[in-house]
Amino acid sequence: MQKHPLSQKETREFLSKLKDIYGLNITAEKVEVGKEKRNVYYFIDGKLSFVEDGLIPTLCFLQEHEIKLPFVVVDEGAVKAVARGADLYAPGVLEVQGTLDTGKLLLVKAKQGQIIAVMRISEGAEEAMRNKKGKIASNVHYIGDDLWKMCRSR
Repeated sequence: MQKHPLSQKETREFLSKLKDIYGLNITAEKVEVGKEKRNVYYFIDGKLSFVEDGLIPTLCFLQEHEIKLPFVVVDEGAVKAVARGADLYAPGVLEVQGTLDTGKLLLVKAKQGQIIAVMRISEGAEEAMRNKKGKIASNVHYIGDDLWKMCRSR
């Protein structure tokens, strides 16, 4: 993959956008952008941190930075399914923190607190939680996927 550094102005704009979206106040010596096929990758100080124009955070980034996003804690059965790329369904959810707004990002955590996936909240998620059945979110990025392998190899 070809990467190129952002200019100082582009870096300031990028970090400002992160602050607006996620409440992140980080500093970076170097921000790079890489493109491969149709995907856009953002590297902060050499670490794969965000993907796509929507700036979806990678699990590698989330392991080192606190980010304000709603999250759910799931049971062991859901951990196994989600870690294989499955979408999230209400029966596996033990706890919800934040609101489940359709189309927004959602972090999925194991009971121990480890973030295991980043998902996009499905339509009807609030109702699915009330009824304890139905789809909550679609898997975007999870431990073990190609993006995870990509950021672990760097």
